[in-house]
Amino acid sequence: MKKQAILLCLTSLMLITSGCGGNAGESTAQAETKQKVVEAFTATKSAAAPDLTATGIIEAKRDVILSFGTSGKIGSINVEKGSQVAKGALLATIDPGYYQKAVEAAASQVKEAAERKAKTIKGASEETIAQKKLQLERLTKDRDKAIADHAQGEKLFAGGAISQSELDNLKLRKEQAIIDVNEGQVQLAQLLKSAEPDDLASADASYKQAASEAERAKKTLQDTKLVAPFAGTVVAVNQQEGELSNPGQEVIHLVDLAEMKISLDVSNDTIEQYKEGERVSIISDSGNKTSGTITFVSPMINDKTGKYQVEVTFSNDKKEWRGGMVATVEVPRKLNGFVVPLECVGVSQAGRYVLLIKNGQVVRQEVKVGQTIGNQLELVSGVQEGDQLINGGITYLVEGEKVVAKGAQ
Repeated sequence: MKKQAILLCLTSLMLITSGCGGNAGESTAQAETKQKVVEAFTATKSAAAPDLTATGIIEAKRDVILSFGTSGKIGSINVEKGSQVAKGALLATIDPGYYQKAVEAAASQVKEAAERKAKTIKGASEETIAQKKLQLERLTKDRDKAIADHAQGEKLFAGGAISQSELDNLKLRKEQAIIDVNEGQVQLAQLLKSAEPDDLASADASYKQAASEAERAKKTLQDTKLVAPFAGTVVAVNQQEGELSNPGQEVIHLVDLAEMKISLDVSNDTIEQYKEGERVSIISDSGNKTSGTITFVSPMINDKTGKYQVEVTFSNDKKEWRGGMVATVEVPRKLNGFVVPLECVGVSQAGRYVLLIKNGQVVRQEVKVGQTIGNQLELVSGVQEGDQLINGGITYLVEGEKVVAKGAQ
């Protein structure tokens, strides 16, 4: 009995010892091979990316408020709301009577100034010179007679035949006659010689001033008419015939609905995606769809909105689009890198980074971020085709830590 008891105890002890030794070796092996399981995302070039979208208000590309350039009573209004007009059509007029007379008066002044200028350049006519010579001859005869009368008067005064007063009168007539002859000679000399430069300049200045006044009068007369600057639709007539209209006062509102435009406010991070001449899609709130062209991309940011203005124009031949409608513009998006989930990208003081899985370990990689596309980011540098990025929980992982992609254990 004693031997049996001893053998049973030894057997039990060996079994216990054997069991304990086996579990310890297995635990050590598991600790050495245990890895964190992580969600992974493989970087691949996207065949297509969702379009950029921006919303704006539709308006007519050409929209103008017409006003008279001068004041007066409205003589005629030839259109009404809804009228379709051609380019150059006469829409309204101010009574032109007063301004027509001003044009005629200015034309008369131009004619007179032109005649004076021509006369100055040419000089006096032969007839005028001949008349001046005849006048000078008469003045010379009058002078000679006055000199002779004065000489005769001196003799008579010496003999006591005439008084001192009579002699003085004879002397005055002689002196005046001499002055008249001298003036006549000067005037004849001026007629015989060519015009002075100052006279020519003065005549030319007078003509130019008259011509300028005439052009101004014509312009004012033209301002009594409202002419359509383009073909379009009259959407408002704000005055009536017989009313007084002043410069700048709104008379007719004209729009061209054949071509429309949408103004968009685009943020700094996507403005490079908008290129003049690029074709885009336009969708109304009701689902109506058409295509248009980017015709303007502002080179300067708007200080008030902090965004860039972009204009898109499109045809409206069927008149399906109206001013004031809200529409969404879809612009094909261009990618320069890899699109990854937001959860793949971390932020540090140094910038943006991702955690890659390489040889079963975590590798930190700095990256440069491009566009934000919904809940995704574009990585333009730092990542290569086929790289495996840890998707989520990257703040709980450290570089060098052993990991395995989910589904790859």
